[in-house]
Amino acid sequence: MNVLVVLLFIVGLAALIYFGYTSWKQEQKRHALLFQWATNSGFSYVREDDSWCVRWDRAPFGEGDHRRAENVVTGVDHSRPFACFDYSYETHSSDGRGGSSTTTHRYVVSSVQLPTYLPVLQVTPQSLFTRFGHALGLEDDIELESEDFNRRFRVSSRDPKFASDVLSPRTMQALLTRPDLSWRFDGQAAVAWREGKLTPPVALADLAAIRTVIDGIPSFVWHDRGVGDTA
Repeated sequence: MNVLVVLLFIVGLAALIYFGYTSWKQEQKRHALLFQWATNSGFSYVREDDSWCVRWDRAPFGEGDHRRAENVVTGVDHSRPFACFDYSYETHSSDGRGGSSTTTHRYVVSSVQLPTYLPVLQVTPQSLFTRFGHALGLEDDIELESEDFNRRFRVSSRDPKFASDVLSPRTMQALLTRPDLSWRFDGQAAVAWREGKLTPPVALADLAAIRTVIDGIPSFVWHDRGVGDTA
C-alpha cells in the first residue's frame, strides 16, 4: 500500500510539473505574440503597468486585492489613443472551519480615449439574475427600441435620453452582430471588458466594437458638449 501511495504521489507530482511547464510555455508564447503584434503595428508594449488598475473604479475595477495590469499595449487606433491589457485581481473566501481559498479573476480590458467627457452609460450582457431583478424592479435597465437588444443587453445610465441617442437602431443592430461584450463610457474613455486573456484578435475585435459605438454617436451629441467633427 505504501509503495502504491508513493507511486501515485510521484505520478501526480510529475503531472503537476508537466502541466505547469506547459502553461508557462503557452504564456511565454502569448507574451511574444503580443510584443510582435504591438511592435509591427507601431504600438507600445509593457509587460506590467499597474497604474491602469486605478484609472477607473467601476466594474471590473475596485474589487478584491493584488490588482495587476499586464501585457499593456498602447497606441493610436483610427486617430484615437487606446490601451488593451490583462487585468486581474484576487478575492478570498472562508469555509467557516478555518480554511480559506483564493480566486483569481482575469479580464481583458480595452479602452479608447474620447474627445470629451460623456455621461456614464453602461451596457452589459443580460443574465438570468439581471432579468429577474429587472422583472422585480430591482435592476436599472433602460428599455430601448430594439427588443432583441433589450433581451441580450442590460443598459444603465442616469440619462435615458443620452442612452437612446447613443444606442441608435443602427448601432444596436451592429452590436447584435458581434460577440457579447461589456462596455461603458467612464470619464473621458470608453472602456470594454470581458473574461479571458489578451490576444491580438481579441484586442482588435474589442477595439472594433468600441469604434462602432463611438462612430455611431450622432453629431448633435458631440456638439451639445462642445465638440465638432470627431472623425
